[in-house]
Amino acid sequence: MTWIDRLERRFSHFAITNLALYLVVGQILVWTANWFKILPVEWFYLNPILVLNGQVWRLVTFLFVPPVTWHPVFLAFAWYIFWMISSALEAQWGTFKFNLYIFLGAAFTVLASLVFPYLYYTNYYIALTVFFAFATLYPNHEFLLFFILPVKVKWLALISLVLLVFSFFAGGWAGRLIISASMANYLLFFGKDLHRSFYYRKRRQAHAQKMRDIQDQPFHICSVCGATDKSHPEREFRYRGGKGICNVCLEKEVNSKV
Repeated sequence: MTWIDRLERRFSHFAITNLALYLVVGQILVWTANWFKILPVEWFYLNPILVLNGQVWRLVTFLFVPPVTWHPVFLAFAWYIFWMISSALEAQWGTFKFNLYIFLGAAFTVLASLVFPYLYYTNYYIALTVFFAFATLYPNHEFLLFFILPVKVKWLALISLVLLVFSFFAGGWAGRLIISASMANYLLFFGKDLHRSFYYRKRRQAHAQKMRDIQDQPFHICSVCGATDKSHPEREFRYRGGKGICNVCLEKEVNSKV
């Protein structure tokens, strides 16, 4: 039994069914409030200094900050994709495990933000880990890029990973820390499987290389001239006293005796 199974046995009754739907609805409400200038979106960002000053709601509300793009069409598409892949994960894992994945990402983000408390933080990397989790479980699922071109999700995830690595090395220490913290939930859930997959892939590659080396080795070797069935495939080989001899050397030997 894994640590996740043990937690599920004790706390599964606290899990929120359709958590992704609540997150999407909350982001829609935040976007609407900002659009109509009722409340600015800045009120919902995570900022440890403001939390310590009494704005404790930021520990939760940063999960309701909408995606970076503010165009309604792209927002609707982003919300739909997030809800769809989250629903697939919840169906695959169960409600508790999906809740744990989201809230671990949030908890790690909060802890990392304490190192650079004057900055503002959103849920961007948490949402990205949800996408990575979906791509890991359903790598061949296809999305319609620009609503036209079918692309497998594993390639989109690979592009996202390359951009994430670039952001990690191009950004400052605060960005590197928050990326690492936000990705911790993914590594906790998939790290063991990824390590096992890498280990067995290396074993398969080593075995395949060994078989190629065996196939490349000659089966017949002439004990006189050193010719092999690989270097001289046109020659025939005979054996006497456990040693091989090619037909050319055999003919030379016979001719020399005559």
